[in-house]
Amino acid sequence: MPDNPLATFDTRAAYQQAIDSVFSAAKKALCIFDADIKDLELDRRARADAIAVFLSGGRDRSLRIVLHDLDHLTRYSPRLMALLKRYSHSFSIRQTSEPLRNVADAFILADGTSGVIRFHVDHFRGKMLLDHPVEIHEWQQRFEELWRESTPGAPATHIGL
Repeated sequence: MPDNPLATFDTRAAYQQAIDSVFSAAKKALCIFDADIKDLELDRRARADAIAVFLSGGRDRSLRIVLHDLDHLTRYSPRLMALLKRYSHSFSIRQTSEPLRNVADAFILADGTSGVIRFHVDHFRGKMLLDHPVEIHEWQQRFEELWRESTPGAPATHIGL
């Protein structure tokens, strides 16, 4: 999938390419809403490295994630959990409340201008928008509502006995 300003996708591979394109477009803020991050492959070395590069670019950078289920994150994403600990000043994760768990789409937004929108978490069908602030605005508003309605999720550190 080329980096077109607007592109559709319907395969896992094209979805992964769209994610990389939107991550590359991010300069200040990344906002992610997903069921469980499994399909985002954020713990893959290359993607975790891209997140680290993004977050290390300055104290004004932010990564906010809202998930329905934190299990995959806490059990199978050690790189992402290490980034959460290292960049806790600019990286936050929240979990949706029970009434919101039926929301079935997923999206990644960069700087309020670009994004990857998956119409339903059960399918790899969606669209990528690069430099489309007007269309992304509605998605950004939706993310902010989800953020407000969610509760703090995975802590940066685990307290154990």
